[in-house]
Order: sequence, then structure tokens, then C-alpha cells
Amino acid sequence: MGIKSLLSNDSILSFFKKFCAAVTSHTWWFKKARNSRYEHEDFLKVFFFSEILGRSIHNSSELLNEHFLRKKKGRPRIFADGRRKRAIPHQTDVNKYLRRIGFRKAQKILRECLDDQLLDVLNKGLISERINVIIDFTEHPYYGKREDNMIKGTNRQKGTKKMRHYLVFSILSRDTHLYAGLKQVASGQSKIPIILKSLQHLLDLGFKLGFILMDREFYRAELLDKIKGMGGEVIIPAKKYKKINQFLTDYLKGIHGRVRKYTFSSKTAARCRFSRHVYVIIKAKNQFTLQGIKRDYKAGEISLDDARKCLFLIMTTQKPRSKMSSWASRTALFYRKRWLIETGFSDLNRINRRWKSNYDNVRYLDMLARMLLYNSWKMNRKLIQTSSRNRGKRLEWTLIQNQDFLMKILLSSEKKSSGVIG
Repeated sequence: MGIKSLLSNDSILSFFKKFCAAVTSHTWWFKKARNSRYEHEDFLKVFFFSEILGRSIHNSSELLNEHFLRKKKGRPRIFADGRRKRAIPHQTDVNKYLRRIGFRKAQKILRECLDDQLLDVLNKGLISERINVIIDFTEHPYYGKREDNMIKGTNRQKGTKKMRHYLVFSILSRDTHLYAGLKQVASGQSKIPIILKSLQHLLDLGFKLGFILMDREFYRAELLDKIKGMGGEVIIPAKKYKKINQFLTDYLKGIHGRVRKYTFSSKTAARCRFSRHVYVIIKAKNQFTLQGIKRDYKAGEISLDDARKCLFLIMTTQKPRSKMSSWASRTALFYRKRWLIETGFSDLNRINRRWKSNYDNVRYLDMLARMLLYNSWKMNRKLIQTSSRNRGKRLEWTLIQNQDFLMKILLSSEKKSSGVIG
């Protein structure tokens, strides 16, 4: 397909090299076992190969070991019990290595690797400095026996009432969606400081905030006010409180238009009260139209409650621009981009099945590896599409193609470094 010139070994494996460098820099104090032949990179190769294949570390270790023993020159050493000398660490050794990386170190490694990948994408011109940020939660079931604040209760998972709760950040720029951050949230921990710190980190990297797309779980006046002060504009669904419901009634009766100004404020009992002027936009659900619902209500074909159920509302801190109706339609349509993070979660699960490890740090490294692979796919896809568009063609680059290509590149690079004839 003519992509080798675009996806050289150095560029396509740069995120893996950065991952190895970040882990090594935080684990330099690991004592090497006596007679051990393996380096840090050997354990991480098995781990990343497992993520690329979407199989367990045991299967990946055995496949890699058989592959290199088959291709290596000479006969492998055979021990007294009939075992052959391994070329790749065993699953037990890889798991021990991963478990020794602390949770705080895993968080720092994730931050370094994702930052390096985002800056690489920016330098290649695949995204701009102004980015839109999507924020959402994801739940991962937990099947162990732990009882601590990092394990929350849930009734939405099969076979368990426990889960890990992750707050995920992703960016959208020039139609390219990339993951930018991950934070495991403890029980009773406030999300507002985490969000503000993560957004400030993106600003420190040199990015500028555009729209911040969030779900109604983040419905806080303080959060909207702080984000507005950082230069971002928030789009979030509005909860149908009494005054918001009155907006719907006024619109259906023709008293007011589809855009209303509203003062969003904290509760009166709050220690520190925050308020922010927002604009509430009325939008019809997918299978309906605003004019159709309004017409049916005035004709008496549907009740007021039924008409309200066909509508939803979003709030934004951005002031209306140009023509009011077109601005409202564009803003409501742009909020649909928030679903990119939901489809991204499905793609992360396609890369590899969810681990059931009891160790938070191992699960954190697993999430990091999948995010790096997802971002690699989006980067390579954008490069290929841009190149094919310039040639008058249109080439697609799927996640499976990217995974297969990564596997071939990784194996070919290992052959060269190990002196293996392929």
C-alpha cells in the first residue's frame, strides 16, 4: 500500500522505546537476579507483544520464545530435565517484574509516555495547538477480595459488585481523537481538582483549550467557572430541574426561542458559592425534529410530558455567535463528538481483553499500553489518509491492520538486533 515510507521502524516504534525508557528510568534500582540474562526491555517486549496480540502474557511469551528459538542459529542448550534454554522471559518472571513497579511510578510513566506521544503528533502537524478535551468515566469490574477506597461498589457489572473507577481524558483536534490522560478515582475523592490539574497540564505542554465536552456526571458550577477562567468553553447536558423544564414549556408554547440565558450557580448551603452565565440550547432527539414536536404539541396530538421526553437540553459557556439558530445547531451537533471517547473505550477492549489482576499498578500499565496502541493507530491512520488524499486515492487503515503491522515491525526489529536471519 506504499506506507513503508510513512511508517518507518523508528517512528512507529517510538512510543514503545519511550515506554521502555520511562520504565527503566523509574526502576533503575531493581536488583538483577543472579545468573539472569534478561534486561528491562526483555520483560517489556513480552508485555507489549501480549497487548498487540490481545492474548495472555503466558501465550505471548511462549510464542515469542518458540519464534526466536526456531529462527536462531545453532542448537539451543538443553538442560538435564529436558528443558531448552529460553530466549524470552517466562510469564512468571514478567508478572513479577510488572508487580514491582509501584502505583505512583506507573502513574508517572503513563504521564511521560502520553505527553511524549501528544507532542510528537503536534510536531508532525496532525493536530493543532487548540484542542477540544473530552472527559468521561469508565468502570472496570473487580473480582478480588480487597476492601479499600480504591475499590468501589457497583451494580452494573456481571458477576461482581466491585469495580475500579477511572477518569479518562482524551483530545480532539483536526478530526483526530487521542487519549491524553488516565486517573483511578478513589471512593469519596473529588473529581474537580483532578480535572483542573489535568487541564492545566495540557496548558503547560503548550496546548490551548477549545471546547470541554463532559457528561452530566460533572454537573458542577465550580467546575464550569474554573474551566472558563482557564480559557476553555464547556458543553454539558443540562439537568431537567424546575426552571429548565420551564424553558421547554415556553419553547413548546411559542413564548420563547430555543436558546435561553441561564445563571448556573452552586447550592445555597455550599461553603464557597460559584455562579456562571450559560446558554441553554434545546435540541430534538435523533428520530424527531424541533418543528415537528412543536407542531404536534400545538395540534394536541401529544401531551406536554410526551413532548418534553422527545427533547433534551445542553448548556454551554460560549456566547452565541453569528445567527442564533445556526450557532445553536452547530453547538448541539458538535456535542455528539463526545461519543468518540465511548467508541474509544470499545476499541481499547478490542486491542486486548480486560485484565483481572488484583494489582492496581499492573492494571494501570495495561491501560497505558492500550492507550499508546490506540493513539498509534490514529496517528498512522491520519498519515496514510493524508498521503492517499494527495495522491487522489482514499485508503483506510483499520485497528487490526495497525496491530498486525506493529507485530511485524516489532519482530523484524528484534531479528536485526538479535542477529536472527528471517
